[in-house]
Amino acid sequence: MLHLNVAWSSLDTVILIGYFVLMIGIGLRFRSKARKSMSSYFLSGRSLTLPLVIGTMMTSWYDGYSLVGVAEYGATIGIAGMIVYIIPCTLSRVPFAIWIAPLVRGKIPENVLTVPDLMEYLYDRKAKLLSTIAVLAGVLYNGVNFLCISQLLELMFDFPSIVAIIISGIITGIYVMASGMWSVTMTDVFQLGFISISVGLAVILVMNATGGWEVIYSSLSVESPTLFEPMGGMNFATCLSWALIGLSIYTEPMMYQRFSASDSAKTAKRSFLFCIPMWLVYSTAVIMLGFCARTLHPEGQFYEAFWQTITDILPMGLRGLFVAGLVAAVMSTQSSYVLVQAAACTQDLYTGITGKTLSDKKMIKWNNIASVAIIIFSMLSTQAWMDSIINGLYFVTGFQIAGLFIPLVAGLFYNKRTAFAGWFTTLFGYVFWLVWEYVFAEPTGVPANTLTWIVTFFIFIICAKLIYKKKSANA
Repeated sequence: MLHLNVAWSSLDTVILIGYFVLMIGIGLRFRSKARKSMSSYFLSGRSLTLPLVIGTMMTSWYDGYSLVGVAEYGATIGIAGMIVYIIPCTLSRVPFAIWIAPLVRGKIPENVLTVPDLMEYLYDRKAKLLSTIAVLAGVLYNGVNFLCISQLLELMFDFPSIVAIIISGIITGIYVMASGMWSVTMTDVFQLGFISISVGLAVILVMNATGGWEVIYSSLSVESPTLFEPMGGMNFATCLSWALIGLSIYTEPMMYQRFSASDSAKTAKRSFLFCIPMWLVYSTAVIMLGFCARTLHPEGQFYEAFWQTITDILPMGLRGLFVAGLVAAVMSTQSSYVLVQAAACTQDLYTGITGKTLSDKKMIKWNNIASVAIIIFSMLSTQAWMDSIINGLYFVTGFQIAGLFIPLVAGLFYNKRTAFAGWFTTLFGYVFWLVWEYVFAEPTGVPANTLTWIVTFFIFIICAKLIYKKKSANA
């Protein structure tokens, strides 16, 4: 539990409570519109226009990690956070926008609603079931976001951790179950304003209070010179493993959902391209917050230093706006993930095992039940990331890339793909990543993220070539 002296006013409380009321009201407003069909519930009827897709894409990528976790890079590895993580992630998103976004929206059949659906379309039902594991692994990452909100509620209202986590879970559940993707989209548009204004003002005020870059450099360059080194004191293999986390965008179920919900392939492509530079600016600003927190509170635990910096410097009212902005970021992403993961339980897991389909009404009903279960497991998973929320991102994205990156990307563009290559590479990727990361990574100094995508690429090609040749010979 965090123990800080926080100056919290009645105005801050009014702003925060007002935010919760507004978001729940928006969710309930779109309840009837989302209940028409599973497509309307999960993909907003594939009717989102360019401004709406930009709003939901921008906001859904902001979460507890993108604020507190990225700020931690500034405090722990310094400018290397930009060089080995932020910039590679930004560059990796460009081909995703140019080639995959319009392909998913324009060429894939409309009955393909989820990433596991896409894996079944490209391969077979085995691939669908195995890919569902990667989607549901994201439940562990949900714990990162619940942890961020619980830290805030602990600080501001002195709530016990368990109470703070339960409150965040209840709020998430209300408007996800109320209206599905319509609720998420419309709240995202409002939340984008909260996030942009609050974080932008916070960076300006905190940088001014710290004294600017010259003070940061003079204060930290002697004590922690690695903060200003391109690799941040890490070896090449570790830097590469962090750079490759950018590939996680290619396995991100939430982004495929946004593409499919767009009203056209052109909208899917343009919206994502528009978001890329905005994400870069946001991440750069947040890293500077981490530098400032380390400068002002060099001895403390990072999370305490970060929140003490924010609450000390921001004035009354703006402090509440910043907290509402962070809550907006977390709730947006959390609701999106819960929606996708619930669909993995119903649309993907049930139909993948039984081969049967449910009516839209029953599917939405079971989606709501699955959402409750996922929120409960997400709250429990907060205990895994108490030491560092960065660990949550590293584990979940590494596991998802291992199983899905090669099968998805190769499956979309490689005409000689085979069902065996798809499901076997997915299974092999999971097993190889887990074994290497927890058995061989430490003694060899080579993280699993650095190696797995290369190994799975060759496994996929070998499997596809062997089976494709056999089919050709038998034809």
